[in-house]
Amino acid sequence: MPHLSWHDCRVDIFVVTVGLGDKIAEEWEPLRKQRFILAVSALSLIATVAFSDANAQDKTIKIGALFPMSGPGAYFGAQDKQGVELALEQVNKEGVNGYKFTIQYEDSACAPLPASQAAKRLLDQYKPDVIIGEECSDATLAIMPIIAQAKVPLLNAGSSSIKITEPGNPYTFRILPDEVMQGVDLATQAYNKLNARTAVLLYENTNSGIGNAKVFKDTFEKLGGKIIADIGFGRDVNDFTAIATRVAGAGKADVIPTYTLEGQGLKITQALAQAGVTKGGGGSAIQLGTIWLPFGFEQKAGKAAEGYVRIVQFDPTDTRPVVKNFISAFKAKFNADPTHLNAHAYDQIMLIADAVKRGAKDAQSMRDTLAATKDFQGVTGSVEFNKHNQNIKMDTIHYMRTEPDLSWTALKWN
Repeated sequence: MPHLSWHDCRVDIFVVTVGLGDKIAEEWEPLRKQRFILAVSALSLIATVAFSDANAQDKTIKIGALFPMSGPGAYFGAQDKQGVELALEQVNKEGVNGYKFTIQYEDSACAPLPASQAAKRLLDQYKPDVIIGEECSDATLAIMPIIAQAKVPLLNAGSSSIKITEPGNPYTFRILPDEVMQGVDLATQAYNKLNARTAVLLYENTNSGIGNAKVFKDTFEKLGGKIIADIGFGRDVNDFTAIATRVAGAGKADVIPTYTLEGQGLKITQALAQAGVTKGGGGSAIQLGTIWLPFGFEQKAGKAAEGYVRIVQFDPTDTRPVVKNFISAFKAKFNADPTHLNAHAYDQIMLIADAVKRGAKDAQSMRDTLAATKDFQGVTGSVEFNKHNQNIKMDTIHYMRTEPDLSWTALKWN
């Protein structure tokens, strides 16, 4: 019998039987069986690889991000993204319970209409397991019902309006203190620590601006303080000379709580100093603020920012290991010091990763697991959600004061 090559073995056994007889067919039968076994094994391997690939794709947590990348709050989006990217880099090194994390950003522009449109794009096209954002309260309030209808949890870190968590939305969570928590604390600290007895309120006419000012007013007056002027303004106001003059003529103000975004905040602060009202302009009034302003505001405002006391969500002088490690990693990646916006965005991702570690794997289980959060330790502070999904921990409220050399001092008030 002539030598048969592997190539010859591809001849069908039927042809062999007809052309060479039963004897040769019998000799070729083992080769045919071997060929069949190899083919089945190859198909099995392909199926296994395909299943593994599909399974790996299923082990993904999809995060949607609604950040203001344009408009007056664009600085929020830029700094949020840095914090998010650092956190994702860290959690994706090894994954969490076998899961990796992906993200898609949409520009929500710090306004209701573009935020709503961006939320719909994320839900329709990306189909996320969880969404983070927005920063501005009016935009957050607009997207909440859209996201809740889709039964996707929304994790917020920057919007302070009480309407976001009261009377409650089962799919909306907030890790920062709301306007009542912030306003009560700010007014109490002003009265007790700064010995303030008179105040002028300056605020933009938005849900958050009006709400923050009202809480401060109610608390301050209850303590025995007096509001000598209550001034709201639209986001279209660019010249604050007239308002500063009005403040100067209202009488001696010990503190001036100011609720506005960075652009108008700079102009207000400089106008008040030029009018000789605040410490930066030789006056005695101390300007107060909340988390609306980014780190670096004092360098932009210059001498006018002297004495400014404001709430921030992150204290870089905090000695906890989680804070030290975050600062070190941020500097290594971005060659800059982290801001409180970087920090609270970072914490959003880390809280999501913590929820996955506790068993979250899709939108509904993510919602349920987030709701059960009691002792998360982040770089901004700790998180424990109440029945309205509002963080009740006050260690996320930090205070800083701008010094004459434009450096700042952390005030250990909480």
